[in-house]
Amino acid sequence: MLPQKIQALFEFIDFLDVHKKEYIEKYIPLCNEVVILDTKRFALNPRKNYVEKQQYDKLHREIGEKCEPVYVNVRNPILNKLKELEIWGGDDACASIWNWNMPAIFNFKESFEAEDIPQVISYKHKYLSFRTETNNNFLSLQIIFSNLDEILKDLFDFFKDNDQNEFESFETKTVKVNEFGDAIKGYAKNKGENLRFALREESLLEYYNVNLFPQVKQFPTINIKNEITMGDNIHVGSVTNQSGQVIIGKDIHIADSFNEKNETAEKIAGLITLIRQEENISDEQKQSLITNFEKVKAEVLEKKPDKAKIYQWLSATKGAMEKLVFTYHVSEAAHWVFNNLHFF
Repeated sequence: MLPQKIQALFEFIDFLDVHKKEYIEKYIPLCNEVVILDTKRFALNPRKNYVEKQQYDKLHREIGEKCEPVYVNVRNPILNKLKELEIWGGDDACASIWNWNMPAIFNFKESFEAEDIPQVISYKHKYLSFRTETNNNFLSLQIIFSNLDEILKDLFDFFKDNDQNEFESFETKTVKVNEFGDAIKGYAKNKGENLRFALREESLLEYYNVNLFPQVKQFPTINIKNEITMGDNIHVGSVTNQSGQVIIGKDIHIADSFNEKNETAEKIAGLITLIRQEENISDEQKQSLITNFEKVKAEVLEKKPDKAKIYQWLSATKGAMEKLVFTYHVSEAAHWVFNNLHFF
């Protein structure tokens, strides 16, 4: 018998499958119309003159009218279903999708029965079929599906017999550009597609200095994650596909040498061991913390660690740990890890 959390994920996949035909025939064409109208609106400057202001306002009203049925009949029901099944907690960053489901996925991969396998494979095909055939953000649901893709890929990849990336057709693609202006042009040209623009960090700082703060000789030193992701709006940040936000990257520090990386990974492994032995918290709370620290440990050992992901996982663990009471050894080990990675 499937665990409750896994069954909930499969129930949500059934929900998507039941509505797939209606989405494809009725609402995706509407979403595509909105993308075209939004591209036209994006090209206008309502502050330039009254003509462009009137055109802008007209397009804005049209977009609102076309968005309404998509929100009422697609977006809101999907979000409500995720909350009803306790797959997502309603948080904007969608961290709950990972934190609420990955412990169950981790446990299921350790304890599945042979009779579970055909059912898992059947739901994998259903989900891949839905994502491939719709492949649409449904007006700002990109971040939801991106996070669902992440946890379900972890589950379904365990139950496959080859190395093929079955999620490739709808995963976000990265396009490298040299200048901020090139990213803006690429966004306008390919609006609505699953693209992420990666650019030199210096070019982003230059844009801020020249265009946003021309009166200041030197813009204050900050760390900005050098990615712009396609969606309903441009955004720069550490949260994948979250439309319309600008996120300042955090100064996570990871040593370059293998020995130092290995030392950090060993310290995290030690912390995980201590958490497993902790008697003051529940098994579910332990597993949530362990899952996030395991991901941090694995990412630290990568050739080019993703600092934004590490920051996200550390944020989740620190937020959870601040609400719990730990023994001295666990607290000290966690303090070392946070300080070593410059997570303050």
